[in-house]
Amino acid sequence: MSLNSDKSKETARRVLMAVAMHLGCDDIYHIKWSKIDKNTINNLLIILDKVGLSPDTKSLYLSVIKSVLKEAFLLGQITTLHYERVKSVKRSMGSRIKKHQLISEQNFRQLLQQVDEVKQPTATCLRDKAIFHLLIGCGLRRFELSGLQLAQINHETQHLIVVGKGNKEREIKLHNITYLALKAWLNIHPYRNGPVFVRLTKSGQPYYKMSDTPGLSGHAIYNLCKKYGLISAAQRIPPHSLRRSYATWLYNNGADLKVISVLLGHSSLKTTEIYIKHTQDDIDQAVDANLFSSF
Repeated sequence: MSLNSDKSKETARRVLMAVAMHLGCDDIYHIKWSKIDKNTINNLLIILDKVGLSPDTKSLYLSVIKSVLKEAFLLGQITTLHYERVKSVKRSMGSRIKKHQLISEQNFRQLLQQVDEVKQPTATCLRDKAIFHLLIGCGLRRFELSGLQLAQINHETQHLIVVGKGNKEREIKLHNITYLALKAWLNIHPYRNGPVFVRLTKSGQPYYKMSDTPGLSGHAIYNLCKKYGLISAAQRIPPHSLRRSYATWLYNNGADLKVISVLLGHSSLKTTEIYIKHTQDDIDQAVDANLFSSF
């Protein structure tokens, strides 16, 4: 309840569910936090290391555990000494090279072609292409895309008003190519208001049940990316890699890093710098072209 965004709450719940599993508990409400001490946490970190989690992921687990134990301390459920011992556990050091894939413009055209070639109703085809256009043409996070409402589109200026992490609002310009793909879907959109992207049946009709919301979830968008093979059937690219491709395309074509940071909704340029992906070929060429230039 102390977390501000739904995304942060979802992440914390996912971590706590994993912690419960590793501790042999049925669910997160059966974890006995008063029994979680320094040794318990260190043993859990060893288990997480054995299953191959990265240092960053282990640090996330540790942060969530410490946050819960802080609340336990403030509620008087653990002693000051207990809490100080828990706080002394250090985060995992080091990092791993993340294999975030990027796609080229040619790969993106291939992706759109695959959407066209799948036997499905026209409405589904137009919706899916619009989703991919906004992922790579606006750099949206999947939860931003799933929460996007029709009222957030300014058709006169071709802008999106996006609410991102920390409830921060930003304005994103739609490229003409992106806007045309979005407009093609909106021309047959089944509703006048509500989510931009809605659930459809196999026949391409709006999926409607009294207990369900019409909008696509972030998980559904993730599964949509898994549905299409961008380069090969075995090589899928998740939504966040499309966001990284957006940033890298802009940077490689001369966009200022500060502008890219604003478009992505980042609070720090350091975060944006991580998003700019340099391929191994780029790095190799930099060495070949710039090292020993006068030798």
